[in-house]
Amino acid sequence: MGVETERRRRPSASLVLAKLLLLALCALALTYAWANDVAKRYGATRETTIARVHANKLVVRLPADRAAPWNASTEEVMYVSYDDVPQVMREAILASEDAWFEVHPGFNPVALGKALVSQFSADPRGGSTITQQLAKQLYTGSRRDYARKLDELAIAIWLEMTFSKRELLEFYVNTPFMGNGTKGIEAAARYYFDYSFKKVGWQATRLTPDMAASLAVTIKNPTHGNPTEPGNLREARRLLLSMGIEPTVLSASAVTGEGLPRRFAAPAFRDGGRLADQFAPMRDLAVARLGAALGNDARDLDVTTFYSSEIQLYLERAVATYSGRLEAAGYDRLTAAVVDNRTGGVKAILAPPAARIYPGSAMKPFLALCPIVEWGWSGRTPVEDEPVGTPPVANHDKRYLGRIPLVEAMAKSRNPPFVTLLDRFGAACADAVLARMDTELRLKGDTKRAMALGAEPVDLMALLDAYVTLASCGRVSNGPLLVEEARDRRTQAVLFAETAEPMPADPELLDGFDRLHAILAEVTGPGGTADGSRFVREVAAKTGTADDNRQITLVTFTPAYTVLVSAGASDPRRIRTRLSSHALVPLVRNLNANIHPDGFKASLGCAAPRVVAEGGGSRTGRAAR
Repeated sequence: MGVETERRRRPSASLVLAKLLLLALCALALTYAWANDVAKRYGATRETTIARVHANKLVVRLPADRAAPWNASTEEVMYVSYDDVPQVMREAILASEDAWFEVHPGFNPVALGKALVSQFSADPRGGSTITQQLAKQLYTGSRRDYARKLDELAIAIWLEMTFSKRELLEFYVNTPFMGNGTKGIEAAARYYFDYSFKKVGWQATRLTPDMAASLAVTIKNPTHGNPTEPGNLREARRLLLSMGIEPTVLSASAVTGEGLPRRFAAPAFRDGGRLADQFAPMRDLAVARLGAALGNDARDLDVTTFYSSEIQLYLERAVATYSGRLEAAGYDRLTAAVVDNRTGGVKAILAPPAARIYPGSAMKPFLALCPIVEWGWSGRTPVEDEPVGTPPVANHDKRYLGRIPLVEAMAKSRNPPFVTLLDRFGAACADAVLARMDTELRLKGDTKRAMALGAEPVDLMALLDAYVTLASCGRVSNGPLLVEEARDRRTQAVLFAETAEPMPADPELLDGFDRLHAILAEVTGPGGTADGSRFVREVAAKTGTADDNRQITLVTFTPAYTVLVSAGASDPRRIRTRLSSHALVPLVRNLNANIHPDGFKASLGCAAPRVVAEGGGSRTGRAAR
């Protein structure tokens, strides 16, 4: 009887197991809730994580860098996908940084304990997993306290719940600072070894296990332990041996020599062509904009921009390939920009802060918007290409075509019709339409002729803003944007951010944009001044020349990108051949073909219904023609 009673008091193994399982589930639920709560506090989302991983980074100290922006540190990424990273590279990173990555839940309990204890010692240890390093780099920052370390742990768990191991490793290889202004293994491989993970199959350089190990150990000490330093090569040799791989270049005798880095990482010792040099224009513009927004805020800032290293490279390669004719003719100043019409962000730029250009006929589309929007004009509306004014306004070909449709006047960039148009409707009408676009661009000039023909300089950013608003059908009216986020480097709190804002709802203006898209598409067609610009079926454009061809400009846009290229002569006496804007077509076409994806087919137009007042006329009572 006593034995039976004792058995009834003793819980069964299955009951104990059930209770333990319940406790485990409760712990998992609490951990899940805690991780999500911390992630929410830091603004962590799937979209934000992906955007930050892809972004280039500046480290800005405004009190010093406003006056000397070239001192701002740069970390330039060239994103590479998981499938493009060879297995030996992935294995080297895992062996060096996190051998348990594939199985842990975001943290290694043993390493974490050691790291927490050592945080306030004279020799603080890392011990963080790859996922924890991502959490620190993307969200929590690097301040040394227990609360930050716990937040890092929570974000790491959230990352593991949100992304696959494959995605996390892809993020990681693109995230760490790798020394000399590079971020991620692709930018580092190009800088140190002139190798690209994206181009295996045709490039001269091949990735070797020695190179992979050298890049992998750079992550721990990117400034003083990168491939240009002898210590890096010794560490790379040790890593290879631990992986069971016999080094080839990094032999025991070779790594003792101080001269090996110059042979092993020879491209890093060359002058010119550095990613940091290409980032310089965007860096200077971003620092200037941050200074205007934050003043002399003393905090160190982690700054991500809309800039794309690859699009900048395409821009600079196009300039290098096609600028010879421009320079030979005497055009020694080149301004260029690529803006993403979906985000309003500047993806590539060659221009100093506060740049101004003479737009010439590139102002004509905004002059034409007045009658298009207010009077219902279309591309078929007739205009007069006849002598007007004293002396008569001339065309580039010294001829007059008589009565022609507006679309032909725009495509062939005839001057008299637009001077007559401005005389008829007034500058106030065009400026009012520009104000409705929420842009700062306005007609400038002491005479109607100067205003109509863009004879006075305008702010580059204001001109781009107007074109991006037009190209995006008003979805972006506050561009061009430079800074995605500026975060306190210590806490990662967002202090400043730029996001695209649409213009106020305006169906009449949207309808005008739709008509103007169709008109500007003809500029790239046969007989247009930008003929030859069509790398795909639908490309809109406008050319402009100013100051007796001292400055020539070409603006193109598709639904994806607005591209502006302008060439000028600093000394008109040195112009040997006066070129037209058509000389820019090969450069811009090459750039467009490279930055747009293969098979790009998006159509121009704003798909807006015609706005018709009662009685069948336009809003102002005139019938659309």
